[in-house]
Amino acid sequence: MSVLIPRQIGSVRILERLGEGGMAFVHRAEDMYRPERQLAVKFLRPETVSDTEIVRRFLREGEVLKRLRHPHLVEVMDFGRSGSTPYLLMELLPGGSIKACRGEAPAGILRRLVPVMDALAYTHGAGIIHRDLKPSNLLFAGDGRLKVTDFGVCLWEGGEGTRVTRSQMVVGTVGYMAPEQHGDPRKVDGRCDVYALGTIVYEFTTGQPYSQVQLPPAAVRPGFPPKLAGILLHALASDPGRRTPAMAELRNQCADWLAGAEAAGWGEEALPGFRLEDREAPTLTRANSRRGPEEGPSERLDPYLDALKSGAVGSRRAAADGLRSAAQPGDEAYLLEALALCPEGARFALVGALGEVGGGDSLAVLLGMLRDPFAKAEAAEAASLVALRSGRVPEVLAALLEPGLGTSWRWSARARLGDAGWAEAFRTEWPALPLALRVQALGAAQMLPEALRARVKAIIGAEVQRAGGNLKQAWDSL
Repeated sequence: MSVLIPRQIGSVRILERLGEGGMAFVHRAEDMYRPERQLAVKFLRPETVSDTEIVRRFLREGEVLKRLRHPHLVEVMDFGRSGSTPYLLMELLPGGSIKACRGEAPAGILRRLVPVMDALAYTHGAGIIHRDLKPSNLLFAGDGRLKVTDFGVCLWEGGEGTRVTRSQMVVGTVGYMAPEQHGDPRKVDGRCDVYALGTIVYEFTTGQPYSQVQLPPAAVRPGFPPKLAGILLHALASDPGRRTPAMAELRNQCADWLAGAEAAGWGEEALPGFRLEDREAPTLTRANSRRGPEEGPSERLDPYLDALKSGAVGSRRAAADGLRSAAQPGDEAYLLEALALCPEGARFALVGALGEVGGGDSLAVLLGMLRDPFAKAEAAEAASLVALRSGRVPEVLAALLEPGLGTSWRWSARARLGDAGWAEAFRTEWPALPLALRVQALGAAQMLPEALRARVKAIIGAEVQRAGGNLKQAWDSL
């Protein structure tokens, strides 16, 4: 069956595919009115749309998460159908999963997971049980926070028609699911999530998956602290009646242990047998946590530069986001050298990082990149940002000028630099623009200085008032 992914949902443009699974595709997305937000859209595969239960479960995930707000839960902004394709619009989590932290100091891992336990205690309080916790569902946001994702098989005591799981279905992932989930998955409670979190803590503090060894932690890792071992074994009890009764209690036990004497001096070194270079991929959190005054650009930026040399489009985009986050003002020369040597498919990332931290030395290179088909849009944005920082607005604006409105990939940069000619061109060129470009043009116009925004608003006001809809909303925001 052909895959018909919409190009736009309201003001949200659908960009490149980041990944896919057995039930869904995930694409990066951009809100034309709020381009600074990092978004992702998950689309249900068309071959599954005929299964009404899968569709209900998919849309229920959106309904559940849209009503929940916690700093360690993935944020869902919207859900619904675009044509016949169900979708979820959510924040983009570019930092990779906790799997990339395998081998890190156990105490550090536990500090990462305590806020996750707090988030799950919150969802349990709202009547929502995840039922499929595993490392790949714990992802890092751009600021380094670890967030719980993928509530597609959650149990929600939310009202009529929400318990859609069939009694004969097995819900969960082998290796992390509690023993009682092999029965009727509708009869589990929050203790199945407690068990799953226990398996994750066990795996990342001992280096071995619990499902494969079924041994006390000290038998796998000699010297394992007795009190922490007791906490884990209580959470991993096969009988739910003897298990830690609530996620909030597990969270409190782990937090108390971290603050206690037994934790002092233990677990601050990487697990034996693990080396940093052997781990799966750098996370944004790891890069941020290792950053220090003695660290040069090579230590901070090379993991992202290496990731940009290979991999799928989605992984390169995540590496680009990480590069911008890790770059510092003193890195300009290092980034310029890397840009001269990088493959063409990675240029956009180096250009974006220079837009964040570059100075006047970057301008000639960035303006030259306006002719590069792989990075011209990013180069326009970066050059405009550098121009504002370096006081060289006339020079950059002269390089960006085109007759009238010109090409759409220059619009935001020209508006940011206060191009009065671009604003005045709305008078003659606005009527000929297709609807999608009209919305995009109004999004760019929000970057104009206040007087020019008012000018654009007056020029097209009467026509926009008649059109209504998205155009009216974008016009109102000017």
